[in-house]
Amino acid sequence: MMKKYKVYLEIDRKGCCMAHIRELAGCFVWDKTQKKTLDKVPEAVKGYLSFLKKNGEKSLRVPDKIDFEIMETQKGTCPVVSGSKAALFSYDLLPPAKTFINQCIRWMGYNRKELLKRVGKLSGEILDWKPEKKVRSIRETLNHIANCDLWYLSRLKDFKELYAVSEYPKEKIFEKLKGNRELAIKILRNLSPEDRNKINVPRKWAKYKNEKWTAGKMLRRFLEHEREHIGTIEKTLGKYRGEHRVGVELVSTRSPGRPIGRPYAG
Repeated sequence: MMKKYKVYLEIDRKGCCMAHIRELAGCFVWDKTQKKTLDKVPEAVKGYLSFLKKNGEKSLRVPDKIDFEIMETQKGTCPVVSGSKAALFSYDLLPPAKTFINQCIRWMGYNRKELLKRVGKLSGEILDWKPEKKVRSIRETLNHIANCDLWYLSRLKDFKELYAVSEYPKEKIFEKLKGNRELAIKILRNLSPEDRNKINVPRKWAKYKNEKWTAGKMLRRFLEHEREHIGTIEKTLGKYRGEHRVGVELVSTRSPGRPIGRPYAG
């Protein structure tokens, strides 16, 4: 069995390329060149389909062969590179139906399950270990993921609920992940038709003052972003294992620290 997928590309000024598969929200692949990126598309699609099936999407089938067609290319963006803008594709302009929103929320749950499986039992030492000074620790990456749950919502609208969020101390990172995600899901489930149809240019917490957002783009990036950082956490764990020559199945220990701050992206 062969299936053909629609691929949307964004390429930054240095040639870094990110490919998005429209039919599979959250499925993406990237590399330093367009050719290397496109070479990875079939494997990325099969891997994502297998991941979804394993987590409960039993109706999905993994094709024997993957074909694809490039539908659109945006220049100057590549959000997998920290601090870069994210493209607004033509399909992001389509107002998402409630069934699609619910699907995205379900798939966000699969991502979170995979994330917690990797980090839920790590010790405080491993959570705070850094392979390099300029690289986030796993705890800092988890904080970033939790912050961005609210940051992505703020791209669509200045939701009043975002201002009532409590700050969490450093050792409460798992509580923060849970609390911010529960709030995000509550807001997503109640998006009005106006919210789902609007094009917004956010001013708060915005590095780029002219970046346009829609509900479709927000949902896509919600899914992609957590999967990006599951990958960065896996790399950090790999470096920790290599440096310490030990496994990482350790009981988590929480250490006190300063409060964890407000939403940001990057």
